[in-house]
Amino acid sequence: MREQPDLMDGTAAKPLVSIIVPAYNAARYLRETLDSLLAQSYENIEIILLDDASTDATPEIAAGYAGRITYVRQPKNRGIYDNVNTGITRARGDLIATYHADDIYLPTIVEAQVTYLAKHQEVGAVFCSAILIDAEGLEYRRMPLQPEVRGEKPLDYRTVLNALLMYKNRFMICPTAMVRASVHRAVGVYQPQYGIVSDLDMWLRIARGYPIGVLESHLIKYRRFHGSSSEGHDHLRTSPEGFFMILDERLAAGDRALATNRALVSYEAHRSEDRLMAAISHYIKDEPADGRRALRAVRILPMLRSRQVQRWRLLVLTMGMWGLLQLPRIERFAQLMCKRWHDKSSPARLAVKQSA
Repeated sequence: MREQPDLMDGTAAKPLVSIIVPAYNAARYLRETLDSLLAQSYENIEIILLDDASTDATPEIAAGYAGRITYVRQPKNRGIYDNVNTGITRARGDLIATYHADDIYLPTIVEAQVTYLAKHQEVGAVFCSAILIDAEGLEYRRMPLQPEVRGEKPLDYRTVLNALLMYKNRFMICPTAMVRASVHRAVGVYQPQYGIVSDLDMWLRIARGYPIGVLESHLIKYRRFHGSSSEGHDHLRTSPEGFFMILDERLAAGDRALATNRALVSYEAHRSEDRLMAAISHYIKDEPADGRRALRAVRILPMLRSRQVQRWRLLVLTMGMWGLLQLPRIERFAQLMCKRWHDKSSPARLAVKQSA
């Protein structure tokens, strides 16, 4: 583990925090996000808004914050992680937070994360828990932390790896990341070739060299059900989830020796669930041969051995899909599947309708 400079020993001035906000066509929620960042209880911040060649009113909204934020407009669309890399190189702070342009930040998130890093000089990055909200800002869930990552203690690489294998990534929430600038310099920038999971690659590179921290406090309102890039990516997706590409690389590079058998079984159960969902997408799109190919990658035994998936539900669903994919596509079934797994409505909205 690399030794960190003592930037926050309690006697020095409060370190500058650079808040990087990548944005692309973010006009709908941008004001709310920027207002929440400008209202932070921790005052020594700079906000760098990185406009990835938006075609909506993002530039006009940014102009209204002149003097309070730094606005950088890319000449052409570069993608989220190349855009963020620009922000990392421009950041002047000792700490760099990468927050998102469609979320709402509670007033104490920066202060809480700075305090944690001051207390734990060995930690390279800190995250926090999230309140899930829908497109209209209605709360519908508070993300729980898994037992292995609770307690706000610094987490070593073995713990991080096994928690990912066991539960997938439900604790290193991308738009809550605060990283020491020295750590970014040591591990390098984001690798955009990993696409939408480039953030997970970054967190694992950091965790390899430094402990990470996860705050149990829910300090962000994390927006879903609003057509984000991740939601668009997952709609009727048939390719393997990028999460597995990243973890497969790590396991093949020697990290399997750090993994527990229980975590590996759960990992394969998650992979089987992913392939089952791909088969459903193939059915909806009337691609039966591809659907059967996806189902052949479903491994029943890991699903039945893991408690981290809905074992019997997935088994019944797998058997049902084997039958359906032998028959001509039934439009009614395809519509029901699409509505169930892809055309989702906000749980908060559903609750309002049911109580009306």
